[in-house]
Amino acid sequence: MQQADHPIGSSQQGTDNLTNTPVETSEVVRTFTAAWRHMSSQYPGNLQTQDGVVCVSLSNTICPFFNMLTIDRPIADAGGLRSAITTARRYAEECPHDAMLLMCPEWLPDNTEEIVKDEALEFSMSMWGMATDKLAPPRRDPANLQMRVALEEATGSDIGTINADAYEMPPELFSVTGNMYRWSGENFGIVGYDHGKAVSSALTYPLDDEIYVAMVATRRGLHGGGYAETVMRRAIEEAQKKCGDGRLWLHATEAGRPLYTSMGFTLGSEMRLYSFA
Repeated sequence: MQQADHPIGSSQQGTDNLTNTPVETSEVVRTFTAAWRHMSSQYPGNLQTQDGVVCVSLSNTICPFFNMLTIDRPIADAGGLRSAITTARRYAEECPHDAMLLMCPEWLPDNTEEIVKDEALEFSMSMWGMATDKLAPPRRDPANLQMRVALEEATGSDIGTINADAYEMPPELFSVTGNMYRWSGENFGIVGYDHGKAVSSALTYPLDDEIYVAMVATRRGLHGGGYAETVMRRAIEEAQKKCGDGRLWLHATEAGRPLYTSMGFTLGSEMRLYSFA
């Protein structure tokens, strides 16, 4: 999930000559489930499984964003959706901490809003899958930040602290990022510091021959300085050095969409995140 700087403007300068492969809904969902499987599987006691139309990726940690239940294919009717929600709720109740449910509206029946209300699901946020085959040139000079790679607990913890601040959530919920330096596979967590204060973060890692961008965030009150774009480009650069120039994917909040569009990302389908009452 991405919570980035509010852009200076909505200019598309630098993106006109980019040609991207269209962003298909099935790919939006596929990359999300693969990305969350990568992150949530890094914790002892995690659960990764498929139960019908529900993809289960539970870290079983205190962080609700790392406890994800995703309806990962189309559902034609109300009965099918209610059954899927019941399945997801069962896993959420078995999780020792809060879990969340993610659904793609265009894959659901017309009366989904009524069903969501009946099932006592609370809307949290919308996210949109976005992808690019090549970044657009920077809109401006990089922000003057000191960059650190998350190779030890303190920097990994700063990634969590920044995201907690951006989402206005208690910092202890994101304390799980402190072990990022121990994660398996290639992971490139970057934190930008301004006069010693951690202000912005991003994380990249490979998904087969693609690169996923996650945990993009800037502390509240510091938007507009180009921090998110600077840190994100550095994280992408680090991943590309090791993993090549594969397609870039992310799932953006509404606040982040204009920035990512200006960087060359193409907008895909919406996904909606819910919590269980």
